[in-house]
Amino acid sequence: MMQSTTELADRGVKAVAGGKYAEGVELLSKALQERMAPLWLLERSKAYLRTNDFDNALKDAQMALHVAYERANRDQMTEAQIRRAITFFRMGRYADADICAYWAIRLIKKAKATEKDDQQKKVDKNGEYLVTLSDVKKENNPDKSRGLAAAMSSSNGGRSKDKAMESQALSWRYQALTELEKLPAGHPGRVVTIVDKYPKPSDQVKQKETTVESSVDSGDGDAEELEKTRVQAWEEVWKQYLTTRAANTIRHNFYQTNTTINIDFFVKNVRKEDFDITAEGQALTMDFGSTSSGEVKVYLWGEIKPTEVKHVIKSMKVEVVLQKAAPGKWPALQRDEAEGFTKLAGAANTHPSFERFSTLLSNLGYTDPRGLKLPNFGDHQADWYNALLKILQRALDDSNASSAEAQSKAPENPAPNSVPFIQETESTSQPKGDLKLPNTLAAEITPEPTPAPTVSKADSAQTIGNAQSYPTSSKKGAVNWDKVADSDDEDEESKGGDVNSFFQTLYKNADDDTRRAMMKSYIESNGTSLSTNWAEAKEKTFTTQPPDGAEAKKWDD
Repeated sequence: MMQSTTELADRGVKAVAGGKYAEGVELLSKALQERMAPLWLLERSKAYLRTNDFDNALKDAQMALHVAYERANRDQMTEAQIRRAITFFRMGRYADADICAYWAIRLIKKAKATEKDDQQKKVDKNGEYLVTLSDVKKENNPDKSRGLAAAMSSSNGGRSKDKAMESQALSWRYQALTELEKLPAGHPGRVVTIVDKYPKPSDQVKQKETTVESSVDSGDGDAEELEKTRVQAWEEVWKQYLTTRAANTIRHNFYQTNTTINIDFFVKNVRKEDFDITAEGQALTMDFGSTSSGEVKVYLWGEIKPTEVKHVIKSMKVEVVLQKAAPGKWPALQRDEAEGFTKLAGAANTHPSFERFSTLLSNLGYTDPRGLKLPNFGDHQADWYNALLKILQRALDDSNASSAEAQSKAPENPAPNSVPFIQETESTSQPKGDLKLPNTLAAEITPEPTPAPTVSKADSAQTIGNAQSYPTSSKKGAVNWDKVADSDDEDEESKGGDVNSFFQTLYKNADDDTRRAMMKSYIESNGTSLSTNWAEAKEKTFTTQPPDGAEAKKWDD
């Protein structure tokens, strides 16, 4: 039975998604002989790219752009420009990559398709691109006076698909310009070579229908031995990766509310002038300068607001505060697929499996470890690890970029309160009683007695189920704010309206700002002050005020 063109194309798309690139190219090519569909061309371009056939990948992306332009399909034009940008990036043509990503963003922002922006003409006398990473960051980080308006405009209206594609295109701009600025003057990657926004493919150019050939000749009597040797070579690279990763991960922890994520990165002696941080929709990239940590990328579990990132650099760590794009609790800091492929130690110091490791590299078209072109392992293990990690993260980025419509994994059932909790993600777990708060609210001194306001012993358990409580030196134990907030009316009646009941009821019925004020004042003062005015509390530092006859002492006194 003859298959229809659409059925052939659907099978081809599924083959590409499953990593069967040769099969995908073959099926899509048959479908494209009957009909030039931009989406099929983009899928075939993706297959070519992942087998390192850059020329055909670029030709398909540009053909898709041409057809979409002829049909006036803005979404497909945008996706084609992004595909061009990704291909140019993989080819090392970073200036061209940034220009195509810029054109994609202009389409998303509803600019005229024929707009004369002359982005490709922003070059010096040698043809080298003049746009810088700092220029792009300034364009996409509105000043404080427009912060509220920008936040409101980004959270209201607009299509989610547009937002996803814009975030994707901006991510490729950041990556392209970051790599471009590492190149020396005169390098081809700095030179703009594209001329037209919508290039017309030549009718004389016939694409070669390449296939991914096995590195092992099936007719060779030693095929099994060669295959075994190849697998052993990859396993050796994987084992070396695990060894160097263990030596290069950094400790961190985080806690969250319904609207924020606070992260501590325990890196010492970071110079403020060397530190740089870049936020995207679902990723965070930091450069710790001359420290051994170097560049660190975090693949966040959910979407954030890139323009509302704050950080504080201290002698022993860097504190970062992120605003969630949508309220709700995240089950983890990073997405599952990124676990083991960043410099952050996992919750249980887990390592990626060989299957996951090899799949990422095969998705990029690598069939032999020598193709990675890594530094010598014995002489420069840190450089070797950083180079391989960059390749693995490129595979993660490419996987995420393959679907512009992918939405952030927002929790389906967010917790009803906004009380922050601490989640251990360090390589070495500490006892709960010794766990320190990851922000500047941690109290440094502790009073001997515990004055009002207090909470009953029933509410002072360190851990109840999965709930986490703030560490405290109070003799009555840590306050379980989740339990305070969740107490029902029957519990309140049984307490007879005492002081504890009053404060629990106050916290339970308070809005987010009032709860923040109560939490901040209570912790900073070591339980001796309680404020409900966030406007006042956020600017004030609360000191310990013990009752008459009592004295506040530090731990080491």
